[in-house]
Amino acid sequence: MAKTAVSRFRAIVKVIRFCANFCGTDVSDPNYRMWALTYIVITSVIFFFACTLYTVYVGVVLNKDWTIILQAFAVAASAIQGLTKLLCCVANAPAMRQIQGTYEYIYKEYEGRDGEYTKYLHKHINTFWNLMVAFIWVYTSIVTAMICYPLFYFVVYNQKLMVLHFLVPGINHNSDSGHVMLITLHIMCLMFGAFGNFGGDMYLFLFITNVPLLKDIFKVKFQELNELVLQTDKYEEMHNMFWDLLAWHQKYAKILHGTKKIFKTVMFVQLSTACVSILCTISCIFMKVWPTAPAYLMYSFIVMYTFCGLGTIVETTNEHFTNEIYSTLLWYELPVKEQKIVILMLAKSQNELVLTAADVLPLSMATALQLTKGIYSFSMMLLTYL
Repeated sequence: MAKTAVSRFRAIVKVIRFCANFCGTDVSDPNYRMWALTYIVITSVIFFFACTLYTVYVGVVLNKDWTIILQAFAVAASAIQGLTKLLCCVANAPAMRQIQGTYEYIYKEYEGRDGEYTKYLHKHINTFWNLMVAFIWVYTSIVTAMICYPLFYFVVYNQKLMVLHFLVPGINHNSDSGHVMLITLHIMCLMFGAFGNFGGDMYLFLFITNVPLLKDIFKVKFQELNELVLQTDKYEEMHNMFWDLLAWHQKYAKILHGTKKIFKTVMFVQLSTACVSILCTISCIFMKVWPTAPAYLMYSFIVMYTFCGLGTIVETTNEHFTNEIYSTLLWYELPVKEQKIVILMLAKSQNELVLTAADVLPLSMATALQLTKGIYSFSMMLLTYL
């Protein structure tokens, strides 16, 4: 028996909740409260930052190795991203549950309707499922590479490489037992970071990749309304459906506003730290001081472009909304009262919200290309002078 769209949606949410609960942030739980695991994760991130500063001190002051700053800051960027997602999700848990519940209600309500509705529901579930699987492979590959490479060198060549770039006071990383303790701690931090970042990413992706679904349902509703508009004896039905469309457009705007409010800080931190991480990682590659830097560089670029792509999805959907109102709806066949409301709806759709990085930069592929040009110029400068 084929799975329904709403059951597939709930299965996806279940996977996201499992990853988020790994870090004590299952905000989808109606009774969610910060508990022991949440505080342990926050304390661990703060401990990581303290150890990173200690590592920079040891590398720069004691060992005279300035490259440790680049290695430490590159990895610390991911920790900053994870902590920001955790705090923002916890602080906005009720709003996140509301948006998630709205989407689930939409899937449940329109699952029973035949034709175009069911097609669009499964289309957007497939889109998100493919994106989630792709990111599972990205996170799994990066974590595996960062863990296996140092372990391989330690077992085969007895060469002590670190998984992450932080030392712990009191642990002698030059001894075998101390090195094992240190990389065990590194692996634990890396696993918590991977699950936390993945869970936070998937909540945002779930909210944004379903935005075009609202536009598609809007389009089908317009087609149904057009059939009633041409039947002059069904004014009451047409009037009710017209106001349903108006409410649907307001629901779209409300979801966009709520998503932006929850994640605008996350998107700013994600974009800025990803750029810092990329620049530091490229420097490490040119100076050949971090063997697994290419894998981490690929991850940073994927994350940066994916987040910018989410903004482009919203921009494109906003444009499609405007086009649907103007070109699909038979507004010229409507009564004068409804035509005036259509004008207001059209004006609102032309000034719809877009995703931004804390109202500093628009989140779009154009922004990603501008950042890439800056990174490329920086890389050419390094290639010239190093």
